[in-house]
Amino acid sequence: MFANTALNKSSKLTPKIIPTLELVVFELAKISFGIPMTKINRVISSIFIGEDYSLTQDVQILDLHHQLTGLELLEPNAIAIFTSKDRQLYGIPIETVPTLVSVPLDRIRILPSEFRTNNPLGIASHIAMVSSPVAELTIFILDR
Repeated sequence: MFANTALNKSSKLTPKIIPTLELVVFELAKISFGIPMTKINRVISSIFIGEDYSLTQDVQILDLHHQLTGLELLEPNAIAIFTSKDRQLYGIPIETVPTLVSVPLDRIRILPSEFRTNNPLGIASHIAMVSSPVAELTIFILDR
């Protein structure tokens, strides 16, 4: 979907590498969230949630849908499990199948600290704006 290279204007034959961040992106309450691929432990389909015994640590569930809407997500399609900075496993129930998106680093901005402390989206540390053929996508990047 997104290219990792761009052509150098001085030479059409020499590709220029653009640094990117791979994000696992999903939508909750019409807001797109992304978790860096390097932090993802696994994404479990709702069909297999009760059958996955391979987790050796407790997973703390973060119900972002409830934080955003006040309503519990009754039937998640999957749970995205990621490792936090303090090595704790967190799981986020999600209603859509996540996608992998490569975001150029120059499209990522840090969110102001006031936004991170006074907002239900305070779990997000950065924001990315990504262009696609269909629309401009705003992704809140989770960092715990």
